Amino acid sequence: MKIGTYRLCLCYLVCKLIAILADDLTFCYLEDDGIVCGGSETLRLTRINGHEVGAERVVDPDGKRLTMKTLSLNPLILEIPNFLSSEECDHFISVAKKQGLVNSSTGVNGAQQQMRLLDTDGDGVLTIHEMRLTIENGFDVYPDDDDILQMYIDTDLDTNRDGNITKDEMKNLSPRDMKRYIKKFIEVNPEKHSRYSQQVWMYPDQSTDKTFIDIQNRVSEVVNLPLDVIRLSNFQVVRYGPHGHYNAHFDSARLSTEVPCCRRFDSRPCRVCRYMTILFYLNDVTEGGETAFVLAGNDSLTAEEAKLSPKINLYRNCSESALHIKPERGKVIVWYNHYIDQQTGWMGEMDDRTLHGGCPVVTGEKWIGNFWVRVLDTKEEDLERIREINKKLNKIKTEL
Repeated sequence: MKIGTYRLCLCYLVCKLIAILADDLTFCYLEDDGIVCGGSETLRLTRINGHEVGAERVVDPDGKRLTMKTLSLNPLILEIPNFLSSEECDHFISVAKKQGLVNSSTGVNGAQQQMRLLDTDGDGVLTIHEMRLTIENGFDVYPDDDDILQMYIDTDLDTNRDGNITKDEMKNLSPRDMKRYIKKFIEVNPEKHSRYSQQVWMYPDQSTDKTFIDIQNRVSEVVNLPLDVIRLSNFQVVRYGPHGHYNAHFDSARLSTEVPCCRRFDSRPCRVCRYMTILFYLNDVTEGGETAFVLAGNDSLTAEEAKLSPKINLYRNCSESALHIKPERGKVIVWYNHYIDQQTGWMGEMDDRTLHGGCPVVTGEKWIGNFWVRVLDTKEEDLERIREINKKLNKIKTEL
């Protein structure tokens, strides 16, 4: 073990002892002048300085010498090859298979589906392109032009067969009938859904898996966030088979004073709040499967413009994205979905440049792990969550 790592571990243990004696929380951060620890009032989010594209630095979690490279500054994206060992990659795949993977879903499903006609030029007529946008944004399904024309035939929607749908013609197909048609369409063509994969969840505060615990500690050290914050996260293992993909999306939602951040298994109306994403590649992909950032370094296009353009459909247009990252076994990439609010030290505005997704797997399969650092709207809420998790973990240790 390297001296720096030893001192960090020793400081952490000492701080934890102080916290127990004081019946309060203690958090430690690595600063320029060494490790600094403090009480609840010192809890804050951190952000790595990327310096410049191509910049490299050495990190040594667990005494393992690794290289962190800056891939992009806008948004900030960092890459660390060999972050996981082959054994650790195999372990997560094995655990996922044992738990049983289920088909992935997105936030746009069920009751959230809605029929909002996107007549972009306001002429009262939907072209094939506008109908495709309507379906993409309302149902999270990405049909081709031929699929749209087939829908017109199947539903007798386009009564005059001119390829355009007027307001009167639209009355021939109710929103309910449209939902039914789209549901059948995606059952026959699952690859046309925005996300085509299988997944399983793992939760840091519920796991006694040694490999998982080791990875949490390693992540904590590399991104310079207290382990207590890392434990607030959710971890998802995902498998993409042939044609598997995930069209461009955001991992988090914009700030809102009306809709609260989701808690785990939240059934109330809420929004996903993921401060940062740590993505692990668990295998080498024979062909395809790159992670694409649509807007990285591209200031000529806004996120809203991109969402209404063909660039969003990575299944068809992966090559049009600004940045592609090849999946390589053991590699991890890190990016920040939000900035830091300088007044609160907590989650600030969302970074629109983080629009990203998974390109289709051409040959073979792709396994990844998504580690999302999830927080709530205020630091005080998360301090309470940390206390609850610590009590739960202490109970688990006692029972063992």
